[in-house]
Amino acid sequence: MSTRDKKLLIILAGVAILALTYFLIFIPQSNKRDSLKSENMNLKSQYNQLSALAAKADDYTKKTKDMSDAMQQVYDNFPSYLQIENGIMDAVAIEKSTNTNITELTVGSPTAIDVNNPTGKAGTDSSSGSSSDSSTTDSSSSNADNSQSSQTADGNSSQSQTGDGSASDGSTSTGSAKSTVTGYQLYDVSTVMAFKTEYHGLKAMLGEVIGSSQKKTISTLNVSFDDSTGKLTGEMLVDSYFLYGLDKPYEAPYIPAVPHGTNNLFGTTN
Repeated sequence: MSTRDKKLLIILAGVAILALTYFLIFIPQSNKRDSLKSENMNLKSQYNQLSALAAKADDYTKKTKDMSDAMQQVYDNFPSYLQIENGIMDAVAIEKSTNTNITELTVGSPTAIDVNNPTGKAGTDSSSGSSSDSSTTDSSSSNADNSQSSQTADGNSSQSQTGDGSASDGSTSTGSAKSTVTGYQLYDVSTVMAFKTEYHGLKAMLGEVIGSSQKKTISTLNVSFDDSTGKLTGEMLVDSYFLYGLDKPYEAPYIPAVPHGTNNLFGTTN
């Protein structure tokens, strides 16, 4: 091999070494550097965001507490459960405070409301699994001295209640209707009241329902003037709401003592 050939081989070897160095070392290191640079920029952006949040941590903590307190005030306005006697005693209270004569009262069973899809109701009651049960009572037997207990039309108790406000039969049906945010289940109890009253009594009755400390709405109201008596007659649908799952006990309504029977049925004794 001539000296010239040896020089050519040395040159070719040098070029091969440079090429291998470029492709095997320089390019991978360059790609790694670009990757680290991009990651560093992302980390820097996250750091800036976290730093801004940390600077306002006290403000966020206060706002979170304020929102939690506001939500708790909303929850406090909801009862943890409602039974048929709640609707009956609400009607009795309206009669007493508004000079209104409720001629017929129908209290429906609790119906679950799908809060994740508020356009419709879930369609099951909170305990017995039937949405058709209701309690209808006439005003002649529905007053402060003869308020009925929680019973359906066939005489069977519609729901029993434990001390913590939960259903004692354990058959509450919530399904997907339960709120995905709060975990509570909203229920609606519809009450239909047929009534006779005067103009001022009607205003007082509406104010009694709307101004209630609990969550109630008037869904429908039909009123007509009776020429023969000079009074207003009508029918009102009131929806009462409760949140199942609240950490507070069920508050049973006050029901006065109901006298039963007489010791002098035929009036023959002194």
